[in-house]
Amino acid sequence: MVIPKVVDNWSRVISGLGVMARVTPKPILEQLLTLSLNQLLQAEIKQQRFAFLPKQWVRIEVPDLAFHFSVTLTEQGRLRASLAPQPAAVTMRGNSASLLLMISGKVDPDTLFFRRKLMIKGDTELGLEVKNLLDTIELEGRLPKSLFRFTQATADAIVARPELR
Repeated sequence: MVIPKVVDNWSRVISGLGVMARVTPKPILEQLLTLSLNQLLQAEIKQQRFAFLPKQWVRIEVPDLAFHFSVTLTEQGRLRASLAPQPAAVTMRGNSASLLLMISGKVDPDTLFFRRKLMIKGDTELGLEVKNLLDTIELEGRLPKSLFRFTQATADAIVARPELR
């Protein structure tokens, strides 16, 4: 089956993703991130659940991918991702496996935070708002079914392999 092979080769998968992120032209990667975030979080944007974010940047760091980006809410009410350094009010850092467990709903952000797998540095109040908002997002119905199933199965396999977390 594909999932065990992905998890068995997690470090190689992550290395490959990191290379892809480094060789993809930054404007294309920024646009892809921006479009993906706005599509995935469309309901929360419409409900103005990101109202706390204008004129502030949240930096997301994924050290095992050697990848980071920042996100803000524009005056037009859309999320904007940037790969360029931004004056981040808060930085959230976690490795790829921990972040996958969080977005798949297998582990809540508080558990990752207390296990020191999710670091929050900077404006604590803003970091908590972002963390709490992320905790309420369900991916089912937002991702294509095959991608959702793959994400869930990969997260389940990572849960079974503590050395990856």
